[in-house]
Amino acid sequence: MASLSPFLIVFSITLFFFSPVSSITCSTQKLPSTHSYTNCTNLPTLNATLHSTYNATNHSLSVAFAADSPKSDGWVSWGINPTAPKMFGAGALIATKISGKTNVNTYNLISASVPYKQEKLSFDVWDLSVEDVNGVITIFASVKVPEKGDSLNQLWQVGPITNGTIGAHALEKVNLGSTAPLEVAAAAVAPSGSESGSKNGGVKIGKGLWLGFVLVLMSFINM
Repeated sequence: MASLSPFLIVFSITLFFFSPVSSITCSTQKLPSTHSYTNCTNLPTLNATLHSTYNATNHSLSVAFAADSPKSDGWVSWGINPTAPKMFGAGALIATKISGKTNVNTYNLISASVPYKQEKLSFDVWDLSVEDVNGVITIFASVKVPEKGDSLNQLWQVGPITNGTIGAHALEKVNLGSTAPLEVAAAAVAPSGSESGSKNGGVKIGKGLWLGFVLVLMSFINM
């Protein structure tokens, strides 16, 4: 029987073992013991999650938004648009990573012009902080929400830092589709530790891993 070349076998094994497989999910992310939430959602794009708890007493939402930390200078953000599911008109919490140092501030996204200016938002924000741990940036905050707002327009994004300032994000499908409704009631009543959205046990299997596995299997079959 014909067999695959030694080079192809080595290449297959390399793909199998070195393809990236990690993924941020609600079930795998470890938050500080000082932060706990009633609900968590695996957001549909940009490998991000949102932990949240709704406080009906003061009509506020405590959140922890997590996304991959930029490998070099860059930014990640999470925000709310009070009027529509789009970027313009949103109030955003943007965490920047510049020369290894991470900071977070509030920004009003009133136009496509960048860099954005740090401004007070149309809704109150407090307990704003950020951490960059194990390749994940997490933004912590509490935000005031409308008393009768059952659903909020949330959006999230990632992008580059250009000349020390926030640059425009990419216009790929995953970037343009990074918006979804946030059900306030779910954050109030969901059992602790629950999660919504797509789940796969905390592991995302890359195409390279599958290809490597198939090629290795074929090499043994054809020996």
